[in-house]
Amino acid sequence: MDETVQALVDVVKMNTVNDHEELVAQYLTQLFKAHGIESKLVTYAPGRVSLVAEIGDGNGPLIGFDGHEDTVALGDASKWTDDALAANIQDGRLYGRGATDMKSGLMAGAFALINLHDQHVPLHGTLRFMATVGEENGHLGAEQLVKMGYADNMQRVIVGEPSGADKRLLGQKQIQAMLGIDGTTAEKMAVANPTGEQHFIELAHKGSLTFTIHSQGVAAHSSMPQLGKNAIDALMTYYQKQNEYFKQHETAVNPVLGPTVTVVTLIKGGEQINTVPASAEMGVKIRTIPELRNDRIIADLQAIIDECNANGAQLSMDISSSFYPVHTPEDTELVQLAKQVGESVLEQRLPYFGAPGGTDASSYIVKNDKMQIIVFGPGNITAHQVNEYVDLDMYRRFIKLYEQLITKLLA
Repeated sequence: MDETVQALVDVVKMNTVNDHEELVAQYLTQLFKAHGIESKLVTYAPGRVSLVAEIGDGNGPLIGFDGHEDTVALGDASKWTDDALAANIQDGRLYGRGATDMKSGLMAGAFALINLHDQHVPLHGTLRFMATVGEENGHLGAEQLVKMGYADNMQRVIVGEPSGADKRLLGQKQIQAMLGIDGTTAEKMAVANPTGEQHFIELAHKGSLTFTIHSQGVAAHSSMPQLGKNAIDALMTYYQKQNEYFKQHETAVNPVLGPTVTVVTLIKGGEQINTVPASAEMGVKIRTIPELRNDRIIADLQAIIDECNANGAQLSMDISSSFYPVHTPEDTELVQLAKQVGESVLEQRLPYFGAPGGTDASSYIVKNDKMQIIVFGPGNITAHQVNEYVDLDMYRRFIKLYEQLITKLLA
């Protein structure tokens, strides 16, 4: 077993379900040290440690590579063919929680850095490798690194999240619709692809905004409502104005991601049937696009709240999370080089793709809305599923792909 596969086996065996990422960070520290590469550990909380390592001469652009060390829960053990942390290899696939999402992408980026360093490839600029904690639950590590300044002046970022699927899935109409191709084109793509997987360059993904609107009233007996103040009435007035606001912005559509999607997911109010409600609240989840970004939505909705409050309401907004949308145009250097190098190394046509879900990229883009970002890595749509796996041929190809892409970006 070569070093790259052995290292992947080692980290997949580590249980980093929403915690204990220090195991991976310490492993990477020792791996880099063995190759003469210095790294820095960044502690988020006890047992939760991110890592940053850099190579290059510093005389040029700053390129980031991002991968996360944590995984989602192991799932129902009875449904796994083998133990979820066994990291067993069968028919060229390595099975285990995190194999696809995204320890294979993380380690592919790590070995690309090692190989570029060991081969003394001239890099005119800086490659910053970032292994983060808590991506699956709030992008905790990426948010911390941004606050510490690690995203300052970063012009381009490669996120090594999984970007592939078993190529047989190209025959499914939903996949064809997602890619904007017909059945004949899909069949030609599959036939021309000598590998087992079809990959895509994810150049966009939606952001998300989660918040709760709280309404305060005054309780009173329902037979004498004039003595109270109905919190539900004020909340419903806001709700109607929020609906009107998003209806006015229906024409704001991203060419890759489509429109903003707003869903009221929770609502509750009142204490009992014969009492004027003294409180009410509404939970809202929004999938955002660059054309109507989180900061603008927050400001506009706050203005609606202020208007309601000026008319006697007592409303407030509590933001649970805000992750920005990402969209890098097709004609940018990063996308074009990724397509050029990727199609050569992976031996397949690489369509562009926009995803509804998010990545650590949402944290980095806050620093520079012109930052070029792609999500492109080994792994497939078995992420978060039982019997999650990574195709080892693709894993090795992506190491080579990252080496060539970074070399061109820092030429």
